[in-house]
Amino acid sequence: MYIIIGGGGIIGSHIASLLSEEGHEVLVIEQSKEALGKIRQRADVKTIQGNSATPKILKQAEAERADLMLAVTNNDETNMITCFMAKELGASTTAARIRNPDFSTYFVAGGKSPLSPRRIIRPRKLGIDVFINPEMTAAQEIMVILSSFYSTPMENFAGGMVQIREFSVTDKELIGQSITSVTKNLPHPAVVVALARGGEVLPIKDETVIQEEDRIYLAAEKEYMNELGKLLSPPQRPAKKVVILGGDRIGHLTAEGLTRRGVRVKLIESDETRAGELASSLDNVEIINGSGTSRDLLTEMGISSADAYVATTINDELNILSALLAKKLGVERSMVVINNTGYVPLAEAMGLHVAALPTLLAADEIARFVLHGGAIATALLEGEKLEAVEFIASSKALISGKNISEAGLPAGATAIAVVRGSEVFLPPQDTVIQPGDHVIVATPIAGIHHVERVFK
Repeated sequence: MYIIIGGGGIIGSHIASLLSEEGHEVLVIEQSKEALGKIRQRADVKTIQGNSATPKILKQAEAERADLMLAVTNNDETNMITCFMAKELGASTTAARIRNPDFSTYFVAGGKSPLSPRRIIRPRKLGIDVFINPEMTAAQEIMVILSSFYSTPMENFAGGMVQIREFSVTDKELIGQSITSVTKNLPHPAVVVALARGGEVLPIKDETVIQEEDRIYLAAEKEYMNELGKLLSPPQRPAKKVVILGGDRIGHLTAEGLTRRGVRVKLIESDETRAGELASSLDNVEIINGSGTSRDLLTEMGISSADAYVATTINDELNILSALLAKKLGVERSMVVINNTGYVPLAEAMGLHVAALPTLLAADEIARFVLHGGAIATALLEGEKLEAVEFIASSKALISGKNISEAGLPAGATAIAVVRGSEVFLPPQDTVIQPGDHVIVATPIAGIHHVERVFK
């Protein structure tokens, strides 16, 4: 696919690198010469210096032949205009990063008189096929984690019938056991999708031995996931008292959503003006103007009695330092929002939970636009080292009429589950694939196109 990305910031450069690795033809439009230099060092992509919202630049980028136009600058209006212009020039599909919720839905325009018909203005009329809001998605993910028994996000497939979740192995009895031994002794069927150790993903082999501090990605049917999780990592009660650092969009949305769920929330904001704005807009949230790295402030506000601490600022280093301090002061669930995926191993090595990665969430949103071969859902795992993809097998697909072992999946790819109607085959073993089956596969990013061929 030919993909144009408007905006070479954190999210734009990250997505460009991912799509380039998957083998797509990518061009990035960015006004900053310095940002473009960093992108060229990171990924094999074409670049144009300029404003993506101008017809001249879009024509230079050959927007008329673009399969996908992604507008992900930090300005909502620029992204909207970019998509509108690209669509007018002939781009097939457009996606805009929109952070203002007022823009991300339809609105009703009045007629010439009170009795005249009202017009409904929808995003597609503006040339935008889909809105991407990683900040809102991050806030939603944080709320789901805080209301669950575990501090890691859940990935759902086949309408939620199959789930994948990451667990940190804390049960001493599991240390030194092989993957085969662990899965055989589980009370319900499950598949070890991946084993992460020191920031790297290990090949899944029956004889692979689990070590202390390993992280396991486990796939199971929804009804069994919590029970299985208890055997790997002790559950925690849903949070009722939460402290949030940062009053930017993610912190604001998270605080607003948690209070609606009956959670007591305190929010720390270092900027005095912003703290005043938050106090006016957030009901039943205690706003504290101060520094999240101040031991005295955190102690004075009773941080040790909180069920969870979530650092959500746009500064990754500040988030990690603040969450580490909160952990040392007695908070059991100390969590961080991270934009630079390179910081994830550092945060996890310090015992912090990564609550959300906005860059990864944006990439997840975009990934479904570049999938082929009957794919309908995708999730990026372990900092994008792996991709779990849900396919629907067609009658013409190479895999139809064959069992998993005969399907020709490339090396490194793992068949996780087959879902047929209300029946789940997990692990799929020698299940013969029928047209209409939902097949969930995990594969390294570079191997996704080889997997897609099996379903064409």
